[in-house]
Amino acid sequence: MVKSVIAQTCFIVLSTIGFGSVTMGSMTTAQAEEIVLDSSAAIVNSSIILQSELNQAQAEAEQTFKRQGANVSPINIRRAALEQLITRSIVLQQAQQNGIELTDTQINQALAQTAMSNNTSVQAVLRSYNPNSEAQARSDFAEELILTEVRNNQVRRRIRISDAEVDLLAKNLQQMGSVEPSYHLAQIILPLSANASSAQVNSITAQANHIKQEANAGADFNALAAQYTQGSTASQGGDLGYVPESQVPVPFVPALLKANVGDVIGPIRSPFGLHLLKLFDVSTQAVEPITTYKAAHILLTTSVIFSDEAALRELQSLRQRIISGEISFYDAAKQYSEDSGSAALGGELGYAPAGRYDPGFAQGLVKLQPGQISEPIKSSFGWHLIYLEDKKIDKNSKEAYKQRARELIYRRLFQQESQAWEREIRANAFVHVTDPVLIEAGAAESMDSNQQG
Repeated sequence: MVKSVIAQTCFIVLSTIGFGSVTMGSMTTAQAEEIVLDSSAAIVNSSIILQSELNQAQAEAEQTFKRQGANVSPINIRRAALEQLITRSIVLQQAQQNGIELTDTQINQALAQTAMSNNTSVQAVLRSYNPNSEAQARSDFAEELILTEVRNNQVRRRIRISDAEVDLLAKNLQQMGSVEPSYHLAQIILPLSANASSAQVNSITAQANHIKQEANAGADFNALAAQYTQGSTASQGGDLGYVPESQVPVPFVPALLKANVGDVIGPIRSPFGLHLLKLFDVSTQAVEPITTYKAAHILLTTSVIFSDEAALRELQSLRQRIISGEISFYDAAKQYSEDSGSAALGGELGYAPAGRYDPGFAQGLVKLQPGQISEPIKSSFGWHLIYLEDKKIDKNSKEAYKQRARELIYRRLFQQESQAWEREIRANAFVHVTDPVLIEAGAAESMDSNQQG
């Protein structure tokens, strides 16, 4: 996806020559046919986005809007698709700058985990990425892993959750009982700095009110989101799906409780800008019970002299020894695990919800049944064998509600901070749209950024 600007910015033109059309090393004009293979759609820092990539992304976005029943113009679909590709390019460049890359072993392990979690085969996973080329499918899959890793690492460090916030939500969840309202929402965010001047606030507020007037006059809210939203959510038409009330940002709740289905709410100010919300539907769903897992693990960390491949081989061998009864998991953890906190306890981690752990570890944990030992699992800490001793559903204890509250707050903040992070990296990047379709429609200039990232 990341390609040299010098090599790709200009049109690539080749002449095709039919058999028998060459005479004395020359050909006639009629015998030469120019074919434009590809050209740039946008320059993003030192990389480009090709028109072929944009065309494909536009086709995918069209299908998304079609499923939503949204009436979005082709120009706004193309703009939204390009916004998604711009964000993707910036994130991949960050990964490249930070030296984030995946080995074949890591890709194979991730493919196996993905196939298992979806109850399918590795080949089926690869076909979902590219049905015609396994090599390209592996490349696309690896790229998605890298995008997720960069986003998780960058966004997690922005999230701070206070004990008071957890206690308050836990109390509300307990009072709510076994059901909770869930709201189908779409959102448009107009970025506005917390230090914005009065003139800037007035200008953005006027724009938000104008968008709201358009929506109230019958304009498709998803289409408006595709037109005005920056970042990867533009190609989704701002659709957030069904959001449980406990995950709705606190400043939005009072207005949401008063709203009727079909209403446009806002603009509401937050640290991220001005928000407009469209309420599509309200449903009542059972509050999810909290599943806690009693697990033990063995951790091997990697280094320059101890590779992923070596760690994987050692854990696979150790797993076979445990299964055959040659050594117990408890003794193996004490002898081999590099997690000093749990190794002395035979790898014991006690009861905890999956959300407490690293995402890679959690994904492997929840697939296990009590008594099972996982295949080697990759997390940000290294490679693990996980032994699930027991799991239980806890609905009523105070600690259970606190764990649930912390998970819900984290999910809500992750979504908010992810969008804020996207806007920041987008604002600090050099973006120049060169796509002729968007330029002709007058949609390119507003997407350009003159910051050199």
